[in-house]
Amino acid sequence: MSFSNLELDFTLEQALADMGITAAKPIQEAAIPPALEGLDIIACAPTGTGKTLAFALPAIQHILDRDEQSTLSPKVLILAPSRELARQTHQQVQHLLSHTRIQLQLIVGGTPYGNQQQQLSEVCDILVATPGRLAELNERGWLDLSDTSFLVIDEADRMLEMGFADALTSLEKELPAHQTLFFSATLDNQKLGKFGRQFIRENAAVIDLSESPRAVSSLVSQKAIRVDDDEHKLKVLSHLLQQESVKQALVFVNNRDHVETWVNAIRKLNIRARGLHGEMKQSDRTETVKQMQKDRIQVLVATDVAARGINLVDINTVINLRLPRRADTYIHRAGRASREGEPGNCFSLVDIHDLPMIEKIQRFMGSPIKFTKITGLEPKTKARGGKKGKKKN
Repeated sequence: MSFSNLELDFTLEQALADMGITAAKPIQEAAIPPALEGLDIIACAPTGTGKTLAFALPAIQHILDRDEQSTLSPKVLILAPSRELARQTHQQVQHLLSHTRIQLQLIVGGTPYGNQQQQLSEVCDILVATPGRLAELNERGWLDLSDTSFLVIDEADRMLEMGFADALTSLEKELPAHQTLFFSATLDNQKLGKFGRQFIRENAAVIDLSESPRAVSSLVSQKAIRVDDDEHKLKVLSHLLQQESVKQALVFVNNRDHVETWVNAIRKLNIRARGLHGEMKQSDRTETVKQMQKDRIQVLVATDVAARGINLVDINTVINLRLPRRADTYIHRAGRASREGEPGNCFSLVDIHDLPMIEKIQRFMGSPIKFTKITGLEPKTKARGGKKGKKKN
């Protein structure tokens, strides 16, 4: 479907043309029409499928239709789970507003409170924010949501995992009557469904474009490689990163102490790499993402917490140096190898400590992950299978 068929304001069509976007993606085609009709939306679609435009366009159209003066209270509130995702959403909305006079603000953690108090004292039509920091500012009495009539909750499943349920609830209670667009990567979660119902009216449009919530996208090729130790792991990692098919790679470790260790090891291979973890200064996190977006870095070594919400379209390879502690986290990791409908690869380097976890992941998904070997880099140790004794790969 062409965006010209969606009856959007000409300023939005012009902005989309400037961005080189003409055809709507499936989630946009499904979500925008009911949202323009004023319905609440509960939508499920994998990360990287175009959800931002699916909620940003009707949000902006909502303001254009009201044709009211800007006030200190935003008319639209967009909540995202991480600073990086909030910044990326802010950036994309900013492009869409290029031919309008709509005022946009961004509030995230890691920024001085005084600066944000000043921001909230200025006129604003659309506010993009992380819920934790915004709830803190609300507690200080600095936030005015009295004119907010359109709420977007993006990556709701991530928000629950990060412990933002109370912050979201407290913010939602501050709003007058409003329309809500609720987006998530999965709807197959009883806790998430119960949580979502407190925000959504009964006549909401439900859109589910996800594959099975326990499955990795069919666009991602999954492979496991047995390794003996960190030295062997580095050799295998070097081989994988030097393949011509790798545009950019996201390498996962399980804690921040390992981030710099592996960044330094990768740099010794003459591969451009930087790290990302939750304890970094916001300025350093922002700069790292910018360097990736400008293609000045080939490899990003990150923890799960730091990688949440990062939208880097050139990443087509995910490498697990350690498997996550939860099977569903593996699915989220692997899914990052496919962006904008492009194929990708997910490699898991499995030592003897991770063998029980990869078995758990396969049981969770109900499908196998193929083990493969790299000629000349075969493991010397044999796999052991816990209580059942030895297993062959």
